[in-house]
Amino acid sequence: MEIENLLKNKNKHLVLEQDQQIHLATLNERNRIAREIHDNVGHMLSRGILLLGAIKTMNSDENIKPQLEMLANTLDESMEKMRSSVHDLHDDSIDLNKNFDDIIKELSNFKVSTELDFENNLPKEVKFSLIGILKEGVTNIIKHSNGDSVSIILHQNRSFCTLSISDNGKVDSDIKKKIQSGVFEGIGLENIKQRANSCNGDAYFYCNDGFTVFARLNF
Repeated sequence: MEIENLLKNKNKHLVLEQDQQIHLATLNERNRIAREIHDNVGHMLSRGILLLGAIKTMNSDENIKPQLEMLANTLDESMEKMRSSVHDLHDDSIDLNKNFDDIIKELSNFKVSTELDFENNLPKEVKFSLIGILKEGVTNIIKHSNGDSVSIILHQNRSFCTLSISDNGKVDSDIKKKIQSGVFEGIGLENIKQRANSCNGDAYFYCNDGFTVFARLNF
C-alpha cells in the first residue's frame, strides 16, 4: 500500500511537471503572437494615424473633412481593439497542432505517419491531456522501442476524441507482464491513464505487432 501511494504521488508530480512545461510553452507562444501583433500591426496603425493627422492638418477641402474624421475614428478604434486583443491573449489559445509537431519532431530516427483530424476549439484540459499523453508515448518509444516506424492518429468527435500512438518494435516480455498485471511504474503508462481519467476517459495498451497506446478523452 505504501509503495502504491509513493507511485501515485510520483506520477502526480510528473503530471504537474509536464503541465508546467506545456504552460511555459504556451506562454512563450502567446507572448510571441502578442509581440508580432504589437510590433507589426501596431506599428502600421500608428503610422497610418500619424499620416492621417498630417493630411487633416494640411487639408483645406471642407468636402472631405467628414470622411477624414470617419477614417481617423476607424483607425483609433482599430488601435484600441488591437491593444485589447493583445492584452486578452490567454492560455485557451494553445496551438495543439504546433505542440504535436514539436513532439513528433523528436522521433527523428523513426518513419512517422500521422492522421490528425481535430479542431483547435477543444477544451484547455483536453488539450493539456492530449499533449501530455503524446509526450509520454513518444518518450517511451524513444527509450524502449527497437522498431523503425510510428503511427499517430488523433480523431475528434462531437463529445470525445481518441488518440493512438503505435510503433512496430518488439515488446519486451517484462513490459508485457506489467501491462497484463496492470502495474505500469517505470514506463509512464500510469501517467497516461491518469491524464485520460482526468477527462472522464480511459487509456488502453496493446502489444500486438508492436506497442500501442490508445486513449479516449471525453468533453
